[in-house]
Amino acid sequence: MRKNVTISQVAEKAGVSKTTISRFLNGHYGNMSKETKERIAQTIVDLKYRPNRQAQALKSKRSYLIGIVVADISNMYSSLLLKGIGEVLGKVEYQMIIVDAANSVKQERELLEKLVDQGVEGIILQASSRDASHYDFLEDANIPLLLVDRQTEPLKWPLIASDNVEATQKLMEVVLNKGYEKIVVVSEPLADIVTRELRYQTVKELTDAANRELVLIETNFEASLKSEIVTFVKDPKKTVLFASNGRVLMQLLTILINEKIKIPDEIGITGFDDWNLTALVGPGITSIEQQTRLIGETAGEQMMKFINHNETSIERHIVPAKLQWRNSI
Repeated sequence: MRKNVTISQVAEKAGVSKTTISRFLNGHYGNMSKETKERIAQTIVDLKYRPNRQAQALKSKRSYLIGIVVADISNMYSSLLLKGIGEVLGKVEYQMIIVDAANSVKQERELLEKLVDQGVEGIILQASSRDASHYDFLEDANIPLLLVDRQTEPLKWPLIASDNVEATQKLMEVVLNKGYEKIVVVSEPLADIVTRELRYQTVKELTDAANRELVLIETNFEASLKSEIVTFVKDPKKTVLFASNGRVLMQLLTILINEKIKIPDEIGITGFDDWNLTALVGPGITSIEQQTRLIGETAGEQMMKFINHNETSIERHIVPAKLQWRNSI
């Protein structure tokens, strides 16, 4: 059985000290020359050396672990977010512990406590609650916290999110200019998440200013929306459906397709989250495409700044969304 290569063997073959190898492995190059870095890197490849992260963690009191808590791991948004975070953390040899809160505040709390017990160096959180007090215990544990997608009230931690208000405004201006008389917003419960309320309030402000009718439907996906949607189709007023996120948009499109309702002749439809799927539906669905992977990459980069440079200012990092103009409105 082949014995593991030690850091001493790597140092001897590379012609440097063990300290220099440790600095290289931790990305602390200082005044290390390019030639030295290349020689060490090649030696590691030649000897097939794999650092013992557990031993490093015990010695340095670092775990090289980042906890990632998503609200719903089955959502496409979560997959793209994790992809972006993983690409950044992987380059600096940090590992993700990914957990799914399943949109439960209780389950989220239990998972966060477990991450603290596992000694993660930071947590990236898609919050299931808008109440900041739910997360105060992380401050007591002195663990850097970064919010993605959803902010808390008050906002006590850095946030990476889409430009929800501006993107919604741009889309709604076009909707109203096309003469829609009734705007139907379909959303998961607004009271739970600030992001949903921001999007709805933006639609409401523009609709009220244009003196158009506004209807809000809050859904939990347990009850069917079919009868309500069919009723709107029969309404003589020119009507458009606005989905607050991708999951809702897919639910509405499924109803329209199954009921053979023509888009946009009988009803218009638009909303958040593109995922490159809505280009394939009917005439193509006009939608707001969040740059979710970029949000993840930004979150990973910010977390590394917090850990390596202790930069923990409370600020919003807004990632612009893209509007995909198609033929559904």
